Amino acid sequence: MKAHKVVGLLIGAALVASGCGGGGGTASGGPAEIKFVWWGNDDRAKLTNEAVKLFQERNSNIKVTTSFQNFQTYFEKLSTEIAGGNAPDVIQMDYRYLNEYAGRNVLLDLTPNLGKEIRTADWNQGFIGSGKLNNKQVAMPLAQNATAIAYDPKLFADAGVEEPAIGWTWQDYKDRAGKIQAKNENKIAGSTDFGGTEDVFETWLRQRGKKLYADDGKLGYTKDDLKAFWQLSKDFRDAKATTPPELVTTLNAGAEQSPLGKKLSASEHSYDSLFGGYNTVRPNELKLGPYPSDSKDSLGSYRKPSQLISVSARTKAKDASIKLVDFLLNDPDAGKILGANRGLPANLKVREQVSQNLTGTNKVIFEYEKSVDAKLGDAPAAPPKGDGAIYKLMQRTHEEVVFGKKSIDQALEDFFGEAERALS
Repeated sequence: MKAHKVVGLLIGAALVASGCGGGGGTASGGPAEIKFVWWGNDDRAKLTNEAVKLFQERNSNIKVTTSFQNFQTYFEKLSTEIAGGNAPDVIQMDYRYLNEYAGRNVLLDLTPNLGKEIRTADWNQGFIGSGKLNNKQVAMPLAQNATAIAYDPKLFADAGVEEPAIGWTWQDYKDRAGKIQAKNENKIAGSTDFGGTEDVFETWLRQRGKKLYADDGKLGYTKDDLKAFWQLSKDFRDAKATTPPELVTTLNAGAEQSPLGKKLSASEHSYDSLFGGYNTVRPNELKLGPYPSDSKDSLGSYRKPSQLISVSARTKAKDASIKLVDFLLNDPDAGKILGANRGLPANLKVREQVSQNLTGTNKVIFEYEKSVDAKLGDAPAAPPKGDGAIYKLMQRTHEEVVFGKKSIDQALEDFFGEAERALS
């Protein structure tokens, strides 16, 4: 909650700060210098910088400065830069923070540029809408991804259990994870604890016909829903099928710091677009499979914008910034470089082109999405302002349960009190 308030105050301060523009240059297409920031790992940085280099070769009058951090650090730094009047021009944006930033007019409305400076003819038109709020196109989805189970097939085989596949249930997952853990004498967990991760909870809710947020922006679930989810996580712990408290982690830690990345777990909940990070630390050892589900009709996953890309409302180099956005989204050569690192390319022609010559990590991601495509739903509306705080709150509160500081019932009371204040 406190972190959320700080972010909000910093973003708000940006609107009254003097000289809030981004990089130097003009908005009329002349020489310009722009700053482009994103979150990710070294693998993503290498590919992104290679694409940016090509952009600069084709646009010699535009200089692009880049930087990246891990997910958690990224938004802390971004809010500080915005408040200090030094907002980046081109900003990789997350779905859960879209309302937070757009609601304070930090992001440029790209609506006038759609179909013109930003080409959209080769897009799934519904997917474009995932970057729209209040009839303003404040971001463009960079790529499509979906939730997945990243896992070590050798550990599944050694324990004599089946690998993840559409149709397996949460009970199946617990049983198989328990056998893997027993086979490895509790030195390797069968699964990474998932109870503090909002992404997993959202998928679990969707499998039950529910959602994170109601249409009015309030919580779309009850205490009983979250209690059942946290009980499921506890059932895994009680069955010795998941990581111990000292290894409680989140998707934000990065593959190299996660239990699966450190060979301390056989499987963990993730997104397919993060597979490159896993493959960097564990080359050719891991695979992707679908989430377990107790519903025959719903996998719970959806076509999610893995990341979005926005332009600062205060940029002094609007034309150059929009040109970079269009290049990253629609240029075939940029598509070849970026591959499926952030997920499947949003431009369908670029996606088809990329799919023809995929190898390694990109091929794994593409084939996984193809295998679950028929089960993927449409993306819900972007979460309301305050979801970023609730995401961290769920992680923190669940950790208090795991370490025995609070019972599930106590944690529920505290969570709902703070979550409702975050949304107010």
